[in-house]
Amino acid sequence: MKKFKVFIQSIFHPKYKSATVRYMFPAMLTFAALFSVASVVSTQSSYIRLESSETSIEAGENFTLHVYAQAHVPINAVDITLSFDKNSVEVVQVDRGQSVLTIWTEDPIVRSNKVILRGGTYRKGFIGEHEIASIDLRALSTGLGTFEAKDVVLLAGDGSGTPVTVSESLDSSVSFFVYDENTEPSEIAVHVKVKIVTDINGDGKVTLADISAFMGAWGSKKATYDFNSDGKMTFRDFSIILADYFFK
Repeated sequence: MKKFKVFIQSIFHPKYKSATVRYMFPAMLTFAALFSVASVVSTQSSYIRLESSETSIEAGENFTLHVYAQAHVPINAVDITLSFDKNSVEVVQVDRGQSVLTIWTEDPIVRSNKVILRGGTYRKGFIGEHEIASIDLRALSTGLGTFEAKDVVLLAGDGSGTPVTVSESLDSSVSFFVYDENTEPSEIAVHVKVKIVTDINGDGKVTLADISAFMGAWGSKKATYDFNSDGKMTFRDFSIILADYFFK
């Protein structure tokens, strides 16, 4: 099994110039196309995804939470309320520099234990996954903290503002652990789980859903899908997720 995994991961090595690679590429492209279709069929949903830059943070340190919206139909207006434990973290600022939203009905609101993001786009809106905002946070008291998308309204860019059904997502909430010099390493280990890099949807295993998500994002060049950290999303990353699917 290990030899097969090494083989899969090595067939796309840049030094590998045999005919196998020339004939493998069309086969893999066909496979990719099939999974792209599967992705379109199986991921016909819109949802909010949260991504934390850190899962364990020392008290007093800063980290960033990214808020993404996935749209399976064109969306041109969003209203997102995020809730958090204000004793665990404080909001330093909300950055909209990379946001897909071009019109903000009001500036991001930080109120007690909530962050509210309201805005939209011109014309029919956006489709696919895009960043709504990034939130800079400062870790406060030690312990387990959570950020969660509690109330979400997405409106279609159909000229009528039709509400779009928002699906539940495993990534609509993120947990992080704040520690200090008195925290036992074993306590951190209990709360911070090691995530398989290719487990895209975070369900603890690599499945066809992860492969479909990978194929659906083909060409996006997102770091999330750069499994070998070479700075780009290529067939070598595809071989890695396939190997993890078959052998993990």
